[in-house]
Amino acid sequence: MKKKKSAPVLSLSTALFKGSFVHNPVLTQIIGICPILGAATTTANGLSLAVGITAVLIVTEAFTSLFLKKLPRWARMAVYTFLSLSTVLICDRYVFSLTPDSGAGLGIYFYLLSLNALTVIRCEKFACKTTVLNAVTDGIAAGIGYGAVALTVGALREFMTYGTLFSSADALPRFPQATLPFTALVILGFLAAGHKWLLIKFYPEEVRDTFSMKAVFEKPVKKDPGLFADKAKAKPKVIRDYDDKIRPRHSSEDNGKGGAE
Repeated sequence: MKKKKSAPVLSLSTALFKGSFVHNPVLTQIIGICPILGAATTTANGLSLAVGITAVLIVTEAFTSLFLKKLPRWARMAVYTFLSLSTVLICDRYVFSLTPDSGAGLGIYFYLLSLNALTVIRCEKFACKTTVLNAVTDGIAAGIGYGAVALTVGALREFMTYGTLFSSADALPRFPQATLPFTALVILGFLAAGHKWLLIKFYPEEVRDTFSMKAVFEKPVKKDPGLFADKAKAKPKVIRDYDDKIRPRHSSEDNGKGGAE
């Protein structure tokens, strides 16, 4: 009797890279952007959001994988919120002490990380179905990906507003409109477009699986350049077979029309 082949597991470094960059939760799945739009107005604020969300994801996903697999879904939701809020309350004193200028700018948005949809989705779709090591790795990877975007948006908005990085407290605003959520939304749009271009250019086999969380720990079954393939030979065999069946029908119809005319 043949053993069932398990999905190929990636190395830790590759899983971290795929979870943070290829499957970036903000740029590919558009999850948890509210704190970034509202609070990532400076580099310090972006760093605070990065630290907070990473800590929340690691704690909740590890606890979920260890103890919540057999718990009903409605009960797990309450535990997610409790764990996230407890982690945020523990982190806030350390985060604000490291970046004292971020306290006033973050406001309630830092505490809203405890109600972030990213935490619930990661725990419910992945952590409660996998091992603790995979759950922790996913939490670190997602936190790095989310934090990188928050830090980038905060740094760009601070530079546009004050012309500084990590020193906006004593600077006079030159372009205060950059602190508006609309500016952050525009920046996120450009970042998402650039991220998509990089995936199509260097990781075409991953384009169709960017919304899959299991794909973070699995190798692509076959290389698929997706909808942006330039050459017919680069298409998967299933698509080539389909094209071969459709083309003769259309060509015969065109010939018939041409003869009738």
